[in-house]
Amino acid sequence: MSIILGTTLALLSIAIIAYPFLGSKKYKSIFGNSRTRDDISAERLRIYSKIHDLEADLASGDITDSEFLLMRDQLRVSAAKLLKQESEPHGLDGGDELEVEIARQRENSRQASEDRNVF
Repeated sequence: MSIILGTTLALLSIAIIAYPFLGSKKYKSIFGNSRTRDDISAERLRIYSKIHDLEADLASGDITDSEFLLMRDQLRVSAAKLLKQESEPHGLDGGDELEVEIARQRENSRQASEDRNVF
């Protein structure tokens, strides 16, 4: 009976500790970033393929010029966003407040350390 109680208590403790990391979007971006550069690149190439298909549809007369321009521009914007994401170092997104704050704190700490070494 004590083994079951101990195991239950251990699992409950792990669940309580892990909840903030699994339930918060802030922490998901750090620990659960499932999109790798390869995934982003593959998605961007799929968009380029869709643009090529749109060009073929336009040539065959399946879509009008205005439909083509609208869909092509939407796909180009999506591809540009993916290209920007792909080129960001270490997946650092400018909107990720936690990562930006960590970088700022590290810089402040480094500067303070250098200031102490000067005197």
